[in-house]
Amino acid sequence: MTRDNLRKRHIIKPLDCVFCAEQETNRHLFFDCVVARNIWSFVNIFFQKNLGTNFETVAQFWISNKKNLALNVVSSAVLWCLWKYRNSMIFNNTIWTSINQVWRLIHGMLKFWMALTPEASKSQV
Repeated sequence: MTRDNLRKRHIIKPLDCVFCAEQETNRHLFFDCVVARNIWSFVNIFFQKNLGTNFETVAQFWISNKKNLALNVVSSAVLWCLWKYRNSMIFNNTIWTSINQVWRLIHGMLKFWMALTPEASKSQV
C-alpha cells in the first residue's frame, strides 16, 4: 500500500483503514472493509453475480469477451473510487461523513466513463 512505501521514506502515516480503523491491506481496502462490502453487495444484487470477494472474482469477468462489459466498467469504477477516496482522505485530509461520498464518486466516474461505453451496454451501467 502507499502508506507502507511512505514509511520506508520515513513519512509516518497510520496503517489503519481510513473507513473502519481496522488494519489496512489491499484485500481489506477493496473487499473486506465494511464500506467495500456494502458497495460490492449492491453491485452483486444489481448484476445478479457473486464478485467483490477478491481480485480473482472481479478479474474472472474481465476475460469474458465483452459479455460482461457493463459489470466490468462498474467493478473498475468501484475499485478505482475506493482507492481514490481513500487517498483523498489520507493525503488531502478529506473528511469522512458517510458511504454516500464514495457512492457519489463512483456515480460521477461512471457518468464520465459512459462516453467510452458502447451503446448496447450503457443501460446496464
